[in-house]
Amino acid sequence: MSDRDYLPLSAALVKTLTDKLYEKRKTAALEIEKMVRELIVAQNYDQIERICKILSEHFVLSQNGNFRRGGLIGIAALAIACGKEAQRFKQYLVPPVLQCFLDNDPKVRYYACESLYNIAKVLRTVTLSYFNEIFDCLSKLVCDLEPTVKSGAELCDRLLKDIVIETCTQFEVIAFIPLLRERIYVRNAFTRQFIVSWISLLTSVPEFDMVQYLPEIMDGLFHILGDPNPEIRKSCEILFSEFLSILKSSQVQPDMFEDMTRILIQNCQSSDELIQYTGLHWLREFLNMPKCHQVLLPHSAGLLSAVLPSFYLKLFFLTIFNTHSRDCERNQFHLTLPDLTITKMVEVLKTQIQSGASLSRIIALGWIHHLFECLQDKMVAHIDVLFPTLFRVLNDASDEAVLIVLQIFALISTSNRTNAERNYNDYFTKFIIVLMDLFRTDRGLLEARGSFIIRQLCMLLSPEDIYKTLSETLANEPDSHFASIMVKILSSILLTSTELHDLRIKLKNLQSIESSNLFVCLYKTWCHNPIALVALCFLSQNYDHACRLVQLFAEIEVTVDFLIEIDKLVQLIESPIFTYLRLALLDVENNQTLIRALCGLLMLLPGKTEAFHTLRRRLECVPNFIDKFTSIDKRLANVSINTNGNEIINDSQKKNINFDELQQYYLSVQNKHVDSKKQRYRYVPNTSDGV
Repeated sequence: MSDRDYLPLSAALVKTLTDKLYEKRKTAALEIEKMVRELIVAQNYDQIERICKILSEHFVLSQNGNFRRGGLIGIAALAIACGKEAQRFKQYLVPPVLQCFLDNDPKVRYYACESLYNIAKVLRTVTLSYFNEIFDCLSKLVCDLEPTVKSGAELCDRLLKDIVIETCTQFEVIAFIPLLRERIYVRNAFTRQFIVSWISLLTSVPEFDMVQYLPEIMDGLFHILGDPNPEIRKSCEILFSEFLSILKSSQVQPDMFEDMTRILIQNCQSSDELIQYTGLHWLREFLNMPKCHQVLLPHSAGLLSAVLPSFYLKLFFLTIFNTHSRDCERNQFHLTLPDLTITKMVEVLKTQIQSGASLSRIIALGWIHHLFECLQDKMVAHIDVLFPTLFRVLNDASDEAVLIVLQIFALISTSNRTNAERNYNDYFTKFIIVLMDLFRTDRGLLEARGSFIIRQLCMLLSPEDIYKTLSETLANEPDSHFASIMVKILSSILLTSTELHDLRIKLKNLQSIESSNLFVCLYKTWCHNPIALVALCFLSQNYDHACRLVQLFAEIEVTVDFLIEIDKLVQLIESPIFTYLRLALLDVENNQTLIRALCGLLMLLPGKTEAFHTLRRRLECVPNFIDKFTSIDKRLANVSINTNGNEIINDSQKKNINFDELQQYYLSVQNKHVDSKKQRYRYVPNTSDGV
C-alpha cells in the first residue's frame, strides 16, 4: 500500500505503529488516540470510520506480525478515544480483535486480550452482542500455555462478568445456552474451571433463572464433577448444591424433573464416588418433593438399576422405599405404575439378586417384598419368574436375605386365596414341595439352614399349616433316608421352638377331631423316624402306644445314630417342654405304660452314658417305683395287651384314632426303610470290568 492509502494516518505514524519495540508502538497509539479525540470533537465520524477500517483490515488482519501487534494497540487507543461513540464502530473493533485470539504468535494473543479489555471497558453493554464469540475465545485462552496470555484472558473474563452483572436485563441467556452446552464437555481443567465460574455467576443472579436450563447442562456438569482436580470438583459440587437449593424453592415444570431424572439415573451408575453420591442425593431430594412423585414413579426400574449397585445404597434406600410406601398407602402406587414399569423393575431386581453384592441383594429382596405388599394383583404374573431366583437365595450366607425370601413366600402364599376354608393358596403347597426338593438335593443347605428356614416359616405362617403340608409331602417320600432326616429336624423344632407352643398344646390334648386328625397326619410321616415317633406320642400323652413302640424296637437294628437320638430324647424329657410328662410319673397307678416306655429306653441305652444315668435317676424318683411297677393288677386297670400283641385303648381318651391301624402303618414304613437300606449297601458289580 502507498502512503496515501493509510491517510489520515501519516507514513511516520504507520512506521512507528508497526515498530518492533513496544514503546514506539505505544507512542503511535497515543497519537492515534489524540487524533481521534479531535475528530470526535469535530464530529467527523467518516474520518474515524476510515481509520477503523485501516487499523482492522490492513493492520489487525495483516499477515505481518508487527502490523498485527501495532493494529491491536492502535484500535484499542481508537476505542478509548471514541468513548461512548465507539458503539458506532463496533463492527471494526471487536471482530478483528477476536480473530487474533487464536493467532500463532503468543504476543499477538496477549495484545488481543489487552485490546479487547480496553474496547470492552468502553463499549460495556454493546460488547454483549458479541458475547458468545468472546466467551468461546476466552474458554480457549484460559488454558493457553503462555502465562501472559492466560493472565490477559482472565483479566478480560473478570471484566466481562462485571458487564454481565451490570446489564443483566440485556443479557440473553437463552442465546448463550447452546454454546455452553457444547463447551461444557471440554476436558481441559482450566476451561472447566472457567465454565463452572460462569455458570455459578449466572446462577447467582435471580434474573437469569438458570434452573430452567439445568436439564441441558446437568450431564456436562457431572462430567466436570468427575475431574481429578480437587478444586474443580469442589467448585462443581458447590454449584450443584446451589442449583438444588434453588430448585426446592422454585416452580419447575414436571417434564424438567423427568429429563433430570434420566440424567441422574445415568450418572448414579458412574464409578466415581462423588458423581454417584451427588446423583443419589439429588434423586433422594426429588423423592422428598411430593410434586415429583407422579413423574418419578414410571422411572422406578431405572432408579433401582442405578441405586442397587451403589456404594451409598443405605443413603437412598429408605427415602425411595418410604416414598413408594406412602404412595402405596394413598392408593397412588397401584394406579400410576404401569405393567411395563413393574416388569422392568422385576427384571432389574432379579438381576441384582442373582449377581449383586450382599447389601444390594438384601435391598433388592426388600423391594420384591414391598412390591408384593403393594401390588399383589399385578405381581402374581411375575411369581413363576421369581421363584427359581428366590429359592437360590436360601443358600445365601446372609440370614437376613434368607428371612426376606421367606417373608416374600409368606406373602405369596397368603395372597388371593381361592378357597375360603384354607389359610393359603396353591403357591403355598408348591413352595413346600419345591423346598423339600431343594433340601433333598442339597443336604448342605438342609444341615446348615433347614431348621432355621422351617422355624421362620412357622413364625410367618400358621405352624399347623406348615407341619400338615410338610407331613403330607413327606408321607410318600421315596427317599426313606431323607424322610428320616427331615422328621428328625421337624420333631426337634416341634419339641423345642417357642414359635410352636400353640401347636404343642393342640397335640398334647387331642380333645377335638381336628387335633386328632393332625396327630394322625404327623404320625404317618413321623413313622420314618422311630424315636421321633415315640417323642410325638409322649407329647400327645399317648403313653400306651409309646410303650408299644418301644417294645417294637427289639425288632429293628439299633445303630449308633439310633442311640444318639434316644440320648437327645432323654435330654428333651428333662426340659421344660415335658414338665407334664415328668409330673405324670407321680401318678404311678395310671401311668404304668409311661414308666414301661421310659424303662424300655433305659434298657436300650449303654450303661456308661450320661443319658442312661440321667434317665435312671429320674425313674428312681418315681414314688414306690418297684412295688407299683410289679403290680400287674394296677397296670391292667389302665391297659392290657391282647393275645395278638395289640393294645386296648381307652376310647374315651383318644377319639377317632385307630392305633392298631397306625401301628401297622408304622411297621410297613419301617419295612421300607429296611429294604431301602439294603439297596443302599448292596454291592453292584462294575459291568465294565472283565470277567
